[in-house]
Amino acid sequence: MEEKLKPIEINKEDTISGIFDRCHEIFKNTIATKDRPTFGNREIYVPITWIENKAEIFWHSASIEQKLRLDIKPCNNDITAAHCEENCVTGIDSIILSNGDVREKCIYRAVRIGWISEVINMYNAGDLRVRYWEKVNSKKRKRLYLQYLEDEINYLVIFEEKSQKRVRLITAYPVFFISAKKDYEKDYQNYIKTVSK
Repeated sequence: MEEKLKPIEINKEDTISGIFDRCHEIFKNTIATKDRPTFGNREIYVPITWIENKAEIFWHSASIEQKLRLDIKPCNNDITAAHCEENCVTGIDSIILSNGDVREKCIYRAVRIGWISEVINMYNAGDLRVRYWEKVNSKKRKRLYLQYLEDEINYLVIFEEKSQKRVRLITAYPVFFISAKKDYEKDYQNYIKTVSK
């Protein structure tokens, strides 16, 4: 079995902006490149719109939506907490996406950005740590999910089906809210029931 995925290493002398810059470089070199993996036999389309000199889809994966009440910080019990200024709580360093959504930059999510291509490759290789399901969202669009589960890790990569030959990368992130874990588990079990009929 392959090794467990590890986040991008950060050092105590790294600056927050330096961490985001390094993570964005990894994003560009692993998934926002012409040499990116395929999703099975489908091409992966990665939309590139720039916000603050970085791809918007990077920012979506490296930020967290504003919550009125955040019960636990994502970086709790993680090395990224040493660099975190509790931005998900204080909201002092936000990013505004092209649709107007305001999100808080998150180092915890950013240092896992390299996992996107790794999870896709694991799925393509039939790695049992990655599971797949489909679900039609409220806008009647078919979403395809890859979930990497190993020990304490729960990481989700989401695509939208464009055709039989192409999918669009929507986002990717670590799942840490208990309610979200339960929702994704329910979605997966519902999908398994429908395909096993």
